[in-house]
This record gives sequence, C-alpha cells and structure tokens, in this order.
Amino acid sequence: MIPTIIALSAGVSIPLANRYHGWKTSDTSATVSKPLALEALKMISSSNKFVLDRKDIPGDRNAYVYRDAKRGGRWCLYFYDKDTTNRHRFVLKDGNGTHPAQTIEGQEVAWVLGISRFVELKGKSDRGEAIALLTFGEMTKKFLLKEHRRIKSTPHEGITKTRYRLIESQVRWLREFLNDDEKPVHRLRRNTFLTYGVWRNERTKELGKSAPRPTTINQELSTLRRCFQEVAVANGFLTRDSTPEIPNLKLSKDKKHRRDDLTDKEWELIERTARLYWIKGNTRNDEDGNIAKDSSGQYIIHKDIAKGGSQRTRFQLLHRELVYWAMRISMDTGMRIGSLRKMKWRDISENTAIPKEEQKIWVAINVPAESTKTGRSYRISAPIARHLQQIRKTTRFLKPENFIFTNQKLGTPFSVRIWRDSLCEILVGAGLAEWAEDDSNNQRKINIHTGKNLTWYSFRHTYITMNLRRGVPVAIVAANTDTSLKYIEEHYFHYRADESTEILGKGRKLKASITELNWLDN
Repeated sequence: MIPTIIALSAGVSIPLANRYHGWKTSDTSATVSKPLALEALKMISSSNKFVLDRKDIPGDRNAYVYRDAKRGGRWCLYFYDKDTTNRHRFVLKDGNGTHPAQTIEGQEVAWVLGISRFVELKGKSDRGEAIALLTFGEMTKKFLLKEHRRIKSTPHEGITKTRYRLIESQVRWLREFLNDDEKPVHRLRRNTFLTYGVWRNERTKELGKSAPRPTTINQELSTLRRCFQEVAVANGFLTRDSTPEIPNLKLSKDKKHRRDDLTDKEWELIERTARLYWIKGNTRNDEDGNIAKDSSGQYIIHKDIAKGGSQRTRFQLLHRELVYWAMRISMDTGMRIGSLRKMKWRDISENTAIPKEEQKIWVAINVPAESTKTGRSYRISAPIARHLQQIRKTTRFLKPENFIFTNQKLGTPFSVRIWRDSLCEILVGAGLAEWAEDDSNNQRKINIHTGKNLTWYSFRHTYITMNLRRGVPVAIVAANTDTSLKYIEEHYFHYRADESTEILGKGRKLKASITELNWLDN
C-alpha cells in the first residue's frame, strides 16, 4: 500500500488511506489543527487496518467497495446514511449466493455488484426506508412477539391466549405459502400474495381437510396485512406504497356476513333432547346419529353415564342440568358466551320498573364484560326468573360472589371443556350431528349434518334473528345485545322468504288462487 502524506499546520503529518493496487494514488496535502489531526489519525488507523483494495462509488464519497480483512477478505460495500448517521457494511454476492473471487477479475464483478446495491440502498434512504434488511421470517417473528406481549386477562386490555394461538396458526399458513423465511421483505413482488386464496384451498385438500371458509382466508390475509404495517412499515423497512398488494376475497352479500343460527325445528330438537334425556344421563340416538325408535314407536334409550351412584356421576348430572339452563338463558338473553361464563349471582337484581306479577318472570342483569368484543358491561332485562330459580335448586354455590355456572366439585367456573363437550353431546343426541372418525375423549369432534358451524354463539345469533322475525325493532335488539344497528343488519338479519308471509301480508286482503297449484311440483 502506498500511503498519502498530509502536512499538518502544527508540523504533524499522518498517513491516509489511498487508492492503490493500480486504481489511483493521491498526493494531496491538507492543513488541519493538531487535535483534529490526532483524532483523524485514530480513525484512519483503526479503519484502514481492515479496509483493503478500496474503490469509491462515483458521486458519493461516503460509499465504496472494498475487501474486508475481518470477513476473510470478502468483497463488501460500505454505505453511510447521512440522514440517520448510520454506517452499513454489506458482503457482496451475486444472485446465486456466490462471492466474487479475491482476484483482479473479482474486483470488476464486485464493483458492478457494489454499484447495483448502492443504487438500491440510496433509493431506500431517499424514501425514508430502513437500510438494514428485514426478512419475511424475522417480520413474522417480531409480529408474534408483539402479539404475545398483548395477552391480558383483564377484559378489553389486550388479547386472550386463545386469540394468540389463532394468530400463530394464521402465521404458519402464511409462512408455508411463501416458503422462504430468508426473503427480504423489500424484494417481495407486488403480486406475491395475490394467489394465496387459491393455494390455501388446494393445500388444505392435499392435507385431506375440508376447504377453509372464505372468511377464514380473509382473516389470515388481514393478519398478513398487520404484519407488514405494524413491523415492516412502522420500523421503516418499507413504505405503504412499497408494501405487497394483499387481496381481500369478495363474497356474495348473503354469504359475506352470515352467522349460523338455529331453525325453530333445530332448537326444538336440542331443547327437548337435553331436557328429557341428556340431563338424565341418557341419549336417544343410534350409531348413525339418527333418532332411533323401537317397534312400538318409543325412543330407544342408550345409557350415557354409569348409574353407579358415585360422586363423579352425581357431579356430571348436576353439570349437565346447569348447562341445560345455560342454553335456555342464552336463548332468552342473547348474551355472549364469554359473559355467560362470568355471570355471578350478584349480577342479578329485581326489575322494579314493571308490575309485581311481571317481576316473577323478568329480572335485570348487569351483564359482565367479556375479555374480547366490546369489553364493557351493560344492563338488560330478561325473562329468566324461572331458569334462575331452577339453577338455585341445583347448585351448591349461592353466595353473591359465586359464579352461577360453577363446577360443583371444585367451586370454580366451568372449564372450556365442559362447555364444548356438553354442546357436542347434545347435538349428537338430538340427531343433528355425529361423532367424527378421529374423535377422542381428549378432543371431542363432531360432524354437523347441515354443514353449519354451530357453537355457543349460535344461541345468541338465534335470539337476535328470532326477535327480528317477531318484529322487535332493530334498535331494541341492538341495545339488548350490546351491538350496533349496522352490525345487526350486516351479520344477523337472515331473511327467510318462507317464514315471512305473515309480516308481508299484514293489513292486506289477499285472494286465493282459483285452481290448485299442482304445477308447482313440476
């Protein structure tokens, strides 16, 4: 290396890094103060020790290509971001991941790669984007870490553990689709995720599973959108304009906001089966899930719980009866299952705004807040006085601070498993579902014959739909279920033409057809 000498005003000279190895040598002198000279000497001696074969980028004296002695002599690009005052060093390699050779020929290859990378980095700096790389895998990890920190037990202060597990599952699908965790997010094409919906359906079929609902795919894409916005864009790795386009599956209006509720017949089957058979430890279905009768037309009873009189059996029967009344309360209040599970005796009070006789039917409820949804409590009036009276005959926990639906052995609220398994057993017992082939005692799984997604929320959906069908004003239904008018109109009002004749014909004098309508069956 041929050093360049700078003459100092204080009579001090120091060597500066120069252009060498046949590129360019500078003999320019400069005059500086002694303190600055000493500082410059320290910086130069420390940096030049590892900078070999330097070649500056034209037009920017803060960027150059060089061989880094600390990295085994590999060719690198040095880039100084003046806006953020950050220094960056990048090892250069071609599209195949090959490093330029440490030869004269390798210099030219490294120079071309360095210029290309410099243009990319300069553009990101001018747009205000971060210079450092963020891979797709790193972005999803940062997003999951951020979501995990949001897990809270206090209502409406974060997310639940169940919600976090769902987000984890969504991220796994997205990572599998891209299949390249090392892909830098700024190098993703604009149309990278436009085929996600098609891939998602095909991939699910390959795994032998039922196709996901369009709303499920949209939820996964929504999570992806949040990943980019809350990690890549928020930290300057991308701008909103440079973010890949993320589609949103369009659905027909009747499917876009559909919520599965129960028909009158389905609710009648569920209620009658639970009341007459299930809470007594019996079921009335055959192996195919049909309602079975003997030769005399009587329902065939299949024992479901051992009648040995053990304490465990008694607790199971008590829990079944409480679950039955929980269904009835849900159908008569439209409460969310999260609020129903948290309801205590102190939340119930008399409704003094109505006559004494009516108070034997109606009670006031301070509905407890869920951990999700609105996250707030509200007050309603509901005709469940008789239901509560029956529960008080069943449960051993009657203090104001006790939960209404309480494990009779432990004195704690019902577990998620009790709620889930009980509904599955009732649906199978009512002949509306059958046990899945991969069902086990640890994870009860059923196949619902109609293809509906019937859950505890279905009772809430049914309550809203039935009230709207009876002509209750939407505003009253919205207030009594703690939701908005728009939300009810979009999500819950399922128009059933076959059931609307009474309302449509109200106040009209309609004449019957002169002849029979036999042609309708053709």
